[in-house]
Formats: sequence, structure tokens, C-alpha cells
Amino acid sequence: PEGLPLSRYSPSPYGWMIARTGWGYDAVIAEMKVNEQFYGNHQHLDGGAFQIYYKGPLAIDSGMYQTVEGGYNSANNKCYTKRTIAHNSLLIHDPSEVFECYNYGGADKTRTAANDGGQRLVGPGWDTCRSFEDLLSEEYTVGRTLGHSFGPSAKTPEYTYLEGDITKAYSSKVRDVRRSFVFLNLNDATVPAALVVYDHVVSSDPGFRKTWLLHSIEEPVISGRSFTVSRTDNGDTGMLRCDNLLPAGAIVEKVGGPGREFLVDGVNYPATPQPKRPDVAGERGAWRVEISPSAASGEDVFLNVIQVADGGCGAFHELEPISAEKVAGVMISDRGVVFSKDLQDLAETFSFELRAPCKLLVTGLAAGRWKVVKDGKTMNKSIKVGDDDRCTYLQSAAAGHYTFERL
Repeated sequence: PEGLPLSRYSPSPYGWMIARTGWGYDAVIAEMKVNEQFYGNHQHLDGGAFQIYYKGPLAIDSGMYQTVEGGYNSANNKCYTKRTIAHNSLLIHDPSEVFECYNYGGADKTRTAANDGGQRLVGPGWDTCRSFEDLLSEEYTVGRTLGHSFGPSAKTPEYTYLEGDITKAYSSKVRDVRRSFVFLNLNDATVPAALVVYDHVVSSDPGFRKTWLLHSIEEPVISGRSFTVSRTDNGDTGMLRCDNLLPAGAIVEKVGGPGREFLVDGVNYPATPQPKRPDVAGERGAWRVEISPSAASGEDVFLNVIQVADGGCGAFHELEPISAEKVAGVMISDRGVVFSKDLQDLAETFSFELRAPCKLLVTGLAAGRWKVVKDGKTMNKSIKVGDDDRCTYLQSAAAGHYTFERL
């Protein structure tokens, strides 16, 4: 496979991106999802989810299908494993929301499933999509890809970008939910890659708690607004460090351990491996980190930076936030990433400051031509931005004050 591109976009009805740093044992691999259409059955409610693998599974898709407790219609399957809470996505918890699953297939049907705070059970009573016309209907539409790109080389990209609107994956408890991913191949032997995840969430009620999730097999170690996840079993040696930059003062907590591995709304839904199907690597998971704003608000943003390295790494990159009126972002190593603050199209003039030179990715740009001005002097007279890529990459951006003006 060595001749294949390192990033791959899967278009509608998926809106998925796979990015990797190489094809060998030491490759970092990231999966990023939008989800555009939902067909049901074995599909999970995982719009906006991601996974990271490096010398072992680090940020995982948790849960297990066939267990001692049952399979397709087991309590774990429909209250945890297929639900948003089991994935590295976003929860918006409306305590009065009811999740009806009376059309969910198999035996042991129940009228409702647990309130995980996640995405709606698509279809009447969580019924599987029955036709192509239904698949394209409003009911089975759960998201929309806003932008996707990788470059500057298609074969060995330095960045991979995916952004989506997943508002329709949720019930009326939300007004807007958008997530943007940027995977960075840092070409660094110590910290080979990073995944930057930016979210903009507006709930219909300011009191609905918003939660950012990351699942792991082994217990996370939390320090303030940062945490690490290591992989030490089965000869695996990878680790990740996640730093929360937004919202300011966020609460970072861990959930898991014996009797709490699959906790939903105060109830644990066990997933015990069958003797003939042992989970030797523990890949059903046992822990998750939850990040939530410290104060209730109708509108919130999350900015989390995940660096990947070998276990015991003590040389993770320092992060430099980028903050301005219309944009937010971060500098890491020799890279800078900028997002539209509300993940809406940047269609008018905006400015920000770079405190050090870097390779700069600016996302969320409206299609058209843009002029870039640095410290009052025109740096680029006309940069073309397409409808799909929605970004531009400056391979040499010196420190200074930048203004982007749409022509």
C-alpha cells in the first residue's frame, strides 16, 4: 500500500475522512466522521465521532455487540453501544427527552431506551430505513459536510481537514451543532501527529448540559484541563495528550472503572464477553473523559488539541492559542490552525495575530477569491477557495498581524 495517498475522503452519504502518517507499524491513524444519511439497523448514532490509533487503540469507539447479556436488542446494545455516549462525539442533555425505540428490530423490544443526552433515534421508533426515497428524506438526513481538504501534497499531506453540520442528528433540543477536525502530520519523530477538534454548539435551552467525549481502554490521567491516555497491554506503547483550550474554565472529569464502564444516566449497562468471543485487548473500553462548560449557556465552543506520542513522552508541544473577534485557533509546533468562531462561512474581512512563524491553515472560508494582508502589506493578491475545500494553506507565514479580505 505504500504508493497510496495517506488521506482519503468518503463522500455522501458518509462524509468521513481517514488520515494517517504512513503505512508502517509506527503510523498514526485518525478516523473522522460527519454522517449525512442514516439507514439504521447496525449503524451507530455517531455523527461527529473520531478515533485515534497509534501503537495501540487510544481514542476508541467503545462498546461490544455480542455479549453474555445479548446482542442486537440487548440493553447494552440499544442504551450504550450504538448510542452517541459510546463515541467520541458530543452530548446535549435534555433531562426530559424521551428516546422511543419500539420499532427497533429483534426480540425483547422496549418502548424507550435510556436518555444518553445524544443524537436522536432516527426513524419512527428507531425504525430501519426502508427505501431510497426515505434515505434522502428529512427524517433520515442527519448531517452535511461543509468542507474537506488535505494537502499541500495529495500523496503525503501535512494537514487533513473535515468540517460538518450535525444539527439534524439531534432533536429540537439543539439549534446548531457543528464540528471541525484538522489532523496534522507533524513529521516529528517524538510527536508525529496531532488532531485539533473545534465545536460550536447552540442548545434550545441554556440549561441543557453540553459534554465533549473521549473514550479509552485504560484509565485516563487528568491534570487540570489536560489529560493523558496510555496503551500498555498486548505490547502496545502509544499514548495521547489532550489539552482543552475552550471553553475557559471547563470541567474535565473521568467516568469508568469496574461497574461504571458503560454508564448511562446513572445506570451501568454491562457488556460481558462471551467465552468463545473473548475481548483479549479490552477494546470494548472501560473509561471516558467528559469535558463540560463550568457555567450554563445557550451557546458554547470547545477547542481540544490531541497530541500523539510514545508512552512516557515528556516532550509534548506547547500550545499558543489564537483568538480574535471572528476566529479562534491554535499554534502547535511549526503549524497554525484557524477556525471560524461559530463555524459559519467567513465571508467578510477578518483579522488575527500570529506570534510566531508557522505553516498556517485557515478554515471556514467562503468560496471565492481572497486577499491576504500582513502588517499592512499585501502578501497574496488572490487566493482561490473552492466550494468543497473551504480553506487555504500558507506554507510560510511569518509572525505578524494578518487580514483576510474576500474580493
